[in-house]
Amino acid sequence: MVMIKSYFVDGDKGGVGKSFVSRCLIDSFINHEVSGMPKIDRLIVIDADPMNPDVVCDNGYKNEAVNNIKIIGLQRPIKSEDDWLNLINELAETQINETDEIRLVFSLPSAAGLYITESVLSLMALMNPTPIWVMGIDASSTNQLEARVGKSPMFYQNGVVLINLKHGPGKSFEFWDKSIIRKTLLSGEDYAWSELELPAMMPRAAELIGSMPLHTVIDKGNLPGSGVAIGTRTVAQTYRGIAGRKLSTLESSR
Repeated sequence: MVMIKSYFVDGDKGGVGKSFVSRCLIDSFINHEVSGMPKIDRLIVIDADPMNPDVVCDNGYKNEAVNNIKIIGLQRPIKSEDDWLNLINELAETQINETDEIRLVFSLPSAAGLYITESVLSLMALMNPTPIWVMGIDASSTNQLEARVGKSPMFYQNGVVLINLKHGPGKSFEFWDKSIIRKTLLSGEDYAWSELELPAMMPRAAELIGSMPLHTVIDKGNLPGSGVAIGTRTVAQTYRGIAGRKLSTLESSR
């Protein structure tokens, strides 16, 4: 296996589902026996949103061991190039070693990608990065991805466009489907991108779960008086298997 790999979950604005996708990806590593993800030693979760850090938060991921995986949750807002440099240096110096199998999941605010410079890219290369672009249904999401690729083509050499089906069926993403950048990224010539659909979770269950990790929802669903109803627990249990198996292709294809 690759000793270290990092996933940068990004998108053009709030509401496309970046945090939700991040939580599903994190859970796919925790639930590796079902999802098919590799067994790892450490999972480092970086919530870089300065305004709404809802992945590493009071109800979100914390420093704990789950399923024999050490989870490290960090809140590190990204608002500038210097923030990127400081974060990557911190990770390299304190969190990454040469013996553990490590995965990093970055949950990014919409503007974080604008601060990726050549200096930042040289450091990111040490972490074997894969950008995940959570696509929206309007033109701005497609246009913003095209602008990012044009600005930092080396960082975006390979990646994944994730179609979050909570926004509707695949035909809802017509701007992306008809775009030149889609053809360019998926052609397999100058770029090595793929496209992945993430099924929608039942809206009411997603609302009740909020920022809670899926493993927490499932564990609390076994405890009377926990505030997590059996129906919510059942939806979380079923969905994590479906989503995890979808997301496991991120590892098998790279």
